[in-house]
Amino acid sequence: MKKPVRRVWKVLLGVAAVAVVFLAIGLTAVPVPERTDFGPSLPELRALATSTGEPLPTEFRRIVVGEGVMPDFAVVAGRFLGTRASVYQSHQVHYADGRAVILDTGCDAETLEGNMPGSRFQADNYARLQEVMRRADAIALTHEHFDHSSGIAHSPYFGEIAPRVVMTEEQLHGREPERAGFTPEVVGRLKPLRYERLHLLRPGLVLIKAPGHTPGTQMVYVRLADGREFLLVGDIAWHQDNIRLPRMHPRLVNWFLGEDGAAMANQLRYLHELRKATPELNLVVAHDVEQMAGLLQRGQVQDGLR
Repeated sequence: MKKPVRRVWKVLLGVAAVAVVFLAIGLTAVPVPERTDFGPSLPELRALATSTGEPLPTEFRRIVVGEGVMPDFAVVAGRFLGTRASVYQSHQVHYADGRAVILDTGCDAETLEGNMPGSRFQADNYARLQEVMRRADAIALTHEHFDHSSGIAHSPYFGEIAPRVVMTEEQLHGREPERAGFTPEVVGRLKPLRYERLHLLRPGLVLIKAPGHTPGTQMVYVRLADGREFLLVGDIAWHQDNIRLPRMHPRLVNWFLGEDGAAMANQLRYLHELRKATPELNLVVAHDVEQMAGLLQRGQVQDGLR
């Protein structure tokens, strides 16, 4: 074999070896630590949620604005075959006096199709969500990704809802904000929320800073008047198995999305320990169809918006 040919083969073998190593690492998850100092205790959240003495909300509701499918290997590291159904939904926390807070606003049809081809958009439900947002006392997000936020930026009633939108500084200036419709003009009409660690949004609703999946990620603790409790985790987990095992999606997804995998691993440990210690706390994983079906069946969550 001539020397130039040998060199070509050496280069090709080297490239192949690098690719194998890259995939071998990329398909594994950032390890979840055995312990973490992330996050507030549940007693601390309960105390802050009830600190004003005002009436707590009475209902926790949801509405689906879109459905899709995700490959299993991208959801839980170490799984390679099959797909998982995914849901795009919005939540409503309702008070006895008629006030309501919207948490996550889904995605308009054009943005959903442009970013997640093949997803099924539920036009009637999206229109219903938009109408309810006009009457909302506040509108907040678990994080700034388009499938959770573009319902604000592309709302036909943006001028009406803008004064009641509660987005953090990090959410308004996150990665690729214009992908979700948050142009400089839109951002300029919204007043950013600034807080450290915890923020009481409304009686019974506490925001918890949790950057990692995105710079603006936050969890939302909800306590109802009848004692039911919820913790919206956004996209820190894409399926309840991420918390149950606990195991994240693979590093390839971390790299592709620009996530802080170490921060997310600590958050998963926090959620895993909460789940074990307080099974009565309803963890709400944004895209998990099976988990939400269970919450609906047990009467913890009501379907549709008021």
